Amino acid sequence: MGKTKQDDNIYAKAGLRFSPLDFISKESFIELRSNREAMIEGSKGVLEYSETTIRIALREFVVSFSGRNLKLKCISPTSLTIEGAILSVEFSD
Repeated sequence: MGKTKQDDNIYAKAGLRFSPLDFISKESFIELRSNREAMIEGSKGVLEYSETTIRIALREFVVSFSGRNLKLKCISPTSLTIEGAILSVEFSD
């Protein structure tokens, strides 16, 4: 079941940038809001968690966030939100 052109029109008319079907994907999705928040879809688990470093296993790789006062918020089995002063983002295998 894929997304059709009609689906795109319905969501565009509603003022949405993304269809809910866009998130049913095999790839991970990371959205940064300034340097204060990161929303991650496609998480496979938290590998490291402290006030200065959070490492997350994704489907394709590991992503590390470094900063100050980092906190995990809105955690679900496949998504999470990081809040705090994010100073760097690093990707590794």
